[in-house]
Amino acid sequence: MAWMAAGLIQAAVAAPLAAQLTATEQLRLTGTVEAVAAGRLTVRDDAGGRVEVRVQANDERGVALADGTLLAFPAEIEIAGVFEIAKLKPGQMVRFHTRLNRGGKADADVVALTLIDADEAQAGVTMADEPQSPTDFADCGVTAAVKQASKGRLVVQLPDAAAFHRKTTLSFRLAKTATGRLKSSDLRRIEPGAKIVSLDAVRLDTGDVVAKSLVVENVAGTALEERGDDALANKYRGLSAEPKQEPRLIRSPHFAFLSDVSDREARIILDKLERMAGLLERYFGRGPRGVVEGFVVHDLAVWPAGTLPEPDGVAKIREQAGVCFNASLGDQRKATLYSCADHGVIQHECTHGFCHLAFGSTGPTWLAEGVAEMGNYWREGQQAVDVGPGVMAYLQKAEPKRGLLEIAVPGRTPSGTWQDYAWRWALCHMLANNPNYADRFKPLAIALMEERPDVSFESVYGPVAREVSFEYDQFLKTVGNGFRADLAAWPWKAKFRALPAGGSLKATVRAAGGWQASGLRLEQGVTYELTAEGTWRTAQAGQPQSAAGDGAGHGGLVGAVFHDYALGAEIPLGSTGTFVAPSDGQLFLRCADDWTQLADNDGALTVSLRRAAAD
Repeated sequence: MAWMAAGLIQAAVAAPLAAQLTATEQLRLTGTVEAVAAGRLTVRDDAGGRVEVRVQANDERGVALADGTLLAFPAEIEIAGVFEIAKLKPGQMVRFHTRLNRGGKADADVVALTLIDADEAQAGVTMADEPQSPTDFADCGVTAAVKQASKGRLVVQLPDAAAFHRKTTLSFRLAKTATGRLKSSDLRRIEPGAKIVSLDAVRLDTGDVVAKSLVVENVAGTALEERGDDALANKYRGLSAEPKQEPRLIRSPHFAFLSDVSDREARIILDKLERMAGLLERYFGRGPRGVVEGFVVHDLAVWPAGTLPEPDGVAKIREQAGVCFNASLGDQRKATLYSCADHGVIQHECTHGFCHLAFGSTGPTWLAEGVAEMGNYWREGQQAVDVGPGVMAYLQKAEPKRGLLEIAVPGRTPSGTWQDYAWRWALCHMLANNPNYADRFKPLAIALMEERPDVSFESVYGPVAREVSFEYDQFLKTVGNGFRADLAAWPWKAKFRALPAGGSLKATVRAAGGWQASGLRLEQGVTYELTAEGTWRTAQAGQPQSAAGDGAGHGGLVGAVFHDYALGAEIPLGSTGTFVAPSDGQLFLRCADDWTQLADNDGALTVSLRRAAAD
């Protein structure tokens, strides 16, 4: 029997932008970038102070504040740096000056070129003066996609519309001393260790520091790394970006659609879907029986009458959404997509189709929509959370948080709103990435999609229900883009013991981790002595520091008491000193760093704990 699930439209999920906020201070900083996260920079200013700066990326409609609020505050961003020209990748856009004749030949070496953002580039050749004859040379500016950069030569590709005298490929000799410079406004190109040339920002009454303008000079020379979907955009830059005036078949090994999207967009969509299908197949250990078919629509007006046979599917496309109709007849399975051209919608709905073709169903709604959103967000080799800022803002600000059993409802229920999708994603992401529960999640998901009657969420996670509930609540309290569920996993198997008067023990605490077991069982009102030795770093380009932290408490050693599945308030501990146990329970320790920035930490401390001798 066919069923459908509405696609999640990223444009519709952005939380309301901030209401009245007040700027309390104007800042102008210089210094060094210690760490880079989604929409944030950790800056060490020239006076040694540490500042978390939030920066709105060019492709975002707001910047996320610490409490999850989205604030529309676009920044002027300028990123520069040097790189080795031989490391340029096909499709990347460059700009340089040379001398050309009308035949496309050059009479001078290229001595300098600039790597630029592709979305800001208008490919073509501009001449300072018109040559008197086809063989005369003139000074030219060239903006083009790299085809090859090696062995002292640079070959570039011009689009047909910007062809130079009907030539789309031009070749140039590189001077031995040729230099490569970066000019970008893409935050993803900022490297840890980069120099802050200038940073104008405001401090808000929320305490957040938000950038107005930013000039950065990279120093590590790795700015050529392709980020996100840049590699696909570069790979297919030579194809036409003009949408088709009538639908035609586009296909890949697992997908086949009628579509009117451009040739470039078609290849990018299919490559992203195949990448997603590969991740799903490797994760679940099973591929689909058959191909997800259907329709991907850019402009309904160019589709002939009768081409789209399902009215409900057309209605979804008109809403700039999508739907996957899944049907079974015996062992025969069919998945039919109707979708607008939004990549996130397509990936979400095609995950439904993949799961149906592989397992016979998509399981209960909480699992179906949660896994579909995971399919949308999954990236090869990436464990960190990386979802739309509107979705993240909602999860961070929503109160009360939805409980685990409110989400994991058995059976098919209405697909609901994008908010419902967000909670289902959160549960599935935590279960799939936290090592305490990951080994159960995959077989549970497979069993539910195969509709085995003897398997349920309760039967699988019931024996550890209190543990799952505690960790899910902690996940919702601390999650943000950059969060790593594997690093924050709770050490349930750790052993703890009480100490007699004068007794002691030692523990190792890693900087790149969440709460870690000290091994000490505290007794309320008892005084304990602590000494922490060693150093750790809280940023890739940061300086080693002790358990005392940086003076403001960041990077310091902190503790908390865990008792009866409840975690007490943080206790600042530092390098040496004494503290009185606020309650009975197990002592947990961690480095005081943002939960979304643990992955770039390194180092560990050896912590000695001693129960003070009785008076």
